[in-house]
Amino acid sequence: MRKRLRLLTSYFKLLLPYWDKSLLSLLCVGLLVLFGMASPLITKVLIDFAYPNRDLFLLTYLVLFSILIFVFSTFFSDVSSYLDTFIHQTLSIDLRKKFFTKLLRLPLRFHLEKQVGDLLVRVTDDIDVIVDSVAETLPVLIKTLFQLAALLVICLMIDWNLTLLAFVGIPFYFIQTRFFAKRFENVQERSQKRESEVYTFYQEKMSNVKTIKSFNQEIYETDRLIDKLRKMFSLARENLFLGLVNSFFDATLLTLWTSFLAWYAGYRVITGHITIGEIMAILVYLGQIHQPFMDFGEVYKSLSRSFVSINRVNEIMEAPPEAYKDTRSFVLFQIEGKIKFDNVGFHYPDTDEYILKNITLAANPGEITAICGASGAGKSTIIDLILRFIEPTDGVIYIDKYDMKKVSLMTLRAYISIVSQDVIIFSGTIKENLQYGRKEVDEAAMIESCKDAEIHDFIMSLPDGYHTPIGEGGQNLSGGQQQRLSIARALYRDVKILVLDEATSALDSITEAKIYDNLKKRIKDKTVIMITHRPSSLNNADNIYVISENKICESGKYDDLLVKKGEFYKFYQAQVKDSNEKIEEKMELLKFKKKIDQEKKEKAKTKKAFKLSAIEKKVLHLYYDEHKTYAKIAKELGMEPYDINSIRKSAKDKLERLKELELET
Repeated sequence: MRKRLRLLTSYFKLLLPYWDKSLLSLLCVGLLVLFGMASPLITKVLIDFAYPNRDLFLLTYLVLFSILIFVFSTFFSDVSSYLDTFIHQTLSIDLRKKFFTKLLRLPLRFHLEKQVGDLLVRVTDDIDVIVDSVAETLPVLIKTLFQLAALLVICLMIDWNLTLLAFVGIPFYFIQTRFFAKRFENVQERSQKRESEVYTFYQEKMSNVKTIKSFNQEIYETDRLIDKLRKMFSLARENLFLGLVNSFFDATLLTLWTSFLAWYAGYRVITGHITIGEIMAILVYLGQIHQPFMDFGEVYKSLSRSFVSINRVNEIMEAPPEAYKDTRSFVLFQIEGKIKFDNVGFHYPDTDEYILKNITLAANPGEITAICGASGAGKSTIIDLILRFIEPTDGVIYIDKYDMKKVSLMTLRAYISIVSQDVIIFSGTIKENLQYGRKEVDEAAMIESCKDAEIHDFIMSLPDGYHTPIGEGGQNLSGGQQQRLSIARALYRDVKILVLDEATSALDSITEAKIYDNLKKRIKDKTVIMITHRPSSLNNADNIYVISENKICESGKYDDLLVKKGEFYKFYQAQVKDSNEKIEEKMELLKFKKKIDQEKKEKAKTKKAFKLSAIEKKVLHLYYDEHKTYAKIAKELGMEPYDINSIRKSAKDKLERLKELELET
């Protein structure tokens, strides 16, 4: 009970910013209650004084007074309704904003474990229930208490015996209200679960209509929906039945209570204890006393039902968020973009099985670093670690010289742009999609990025160019067009670190080659990390890391890894469609190319060894070009003639050896 009160109080605090409007609304409600008290008193005066005494002046006065009360009641009722509506709507916006902000701050794994439909129910229906309870409960309670106090005072003044007797039935009303409230809460909890399942079902099926149609499963999915709807409406009928039974008991209790009071009131009139006017007034007032208790009961049942929604919303609001704006974190102002994994391992908290083990790698600015391996090897986990969607269990990840764990998430992700394998295109125009993640607009840079992603010509072929609307999820675009648009968006963001996760899987090899050629011109000061299964993509990498059995088993350049015939060679064989004979031919060509390159390097070293010195060049020039004798050359250079002869012979031998090397090459 204390926990519930604490939760309820935390949500009532949301009303504090609107205390002035709430106070004004409550003042209007108080005046309405007072005006409502006047009508039975007017009736009493009419019956006891105006009619028996044939007092026309009093009658006129009471009628005018009634009209005045009606006008003021209508005015204050409208003011109160307007203020309540304003508070209700503003509170709804505030609570939804807090909920949505919190959702976006929760770790990625939380979202992977939750169903989208369930979250949609929480952000819509559950919040509606909470707002209704918070916005309406306090005014109703204060109005009811004020109304009860006023009625009690007036009734006691008219006939305290009848008043005290009227309150005898109140405990019975509260007992049956509490009895039904618990059952309403239970049904509400099960109803919310069923509704979440239906929302999830709708969301999932509407997002995958193409798959449903291609598998010819329209009837099957319709039957599944009907089954879920039946279960949901079964609970709705149970809720309705409870409501009807509750209403029956309410009406029965009220009838018995009112009938007894009417009999006793008649007895009091017959015995001469009160007048007819007084009995008419007190019966109206006692009838009005029933309404506050009805309101109390409805508030109690409403709060009981709302606790289900409060618990569901609070599960999200109290979940531990990412340290997105942790003031203790280091803020990056300028980086080179080097990423380094130092003996990094990772496993989820609820298991001891490692997804990655002892990962050590480096991705440097100006280079394309590729990560490849079989499905499930842990490649995408490396991307999640770089973006800090998850934190390493062992080891350290550095960005430049800083431990990534100590870097502010907000500034870290500001330097990283990603093209994921699940391309996300938002509804809106092409320009709006390209602008996503970048505040300032630079039309020239946007067009340049689209040209580098080989999508500009397609965009310009559309009727509205960059202002062409795109359907939700990019349904108006092909898979390749979506990928190229996603690449353009990442390039336009113009950050230090670019992550490509199967970014060209839907592109043909020619378009892919063009994009990588364009990319290489842009990455002089940028770090590119690429995950791919396509050998044609890996050929663009400066360095390749091969992951097998959750750890790095090989690293190096494309040609070197193929020649080694290790894990990368096996991966290559599994991916390419060529026959083994063709693969072997490629391998022989690579070996021959490597051999030629090695020989060139060795001959370059030899040539360097036979390079003429400055004095040798001078002697040869004076001897052969200017035809000077040894004596003249020796005198000019301050040396002996025999030294000049030795230098000339040495230089001549070097030149002859260099000619031989040229012939060999």
